[in-house]
Amino acid sequence: ILTRDNTVMGTPDYLSPEQSRSLHKADIRSDLYSLGCTFYFLLTGSVPFPGGSALDKLIRHSTEPPAPLRQFRADVPAAVAAIVGRLMAKRPEDRY
Repeated sequence: ILTRDNTVMGTPDYLSPEQSRSLHKADIRSDLYSLGCTFYFLLTGSVPFPGGSALDKLIRHSTEPPAPLRQFRADVPAAVAAIVGRLMAKRPEDRY
């Protein structure tokens, strides 16, 4: 697939902070962030940052923590919530 320069590819609900800033700086850790967002959705039934425009979502991925998993599902073990939290760390170096 051909894309134009400076075009972001991906769904804003699952895009890592670094991927929205520069596709050239994204690596496997960006996929880990997206996996964390997917787990978050599977466990809560909601994307990490619902509502707003695509740009709003991209900004929130970079600047805000998502609502805690256990706020939606108290039955999620703390260890699972910690895994998802680490997958969704804002800084790539803080992820697995």
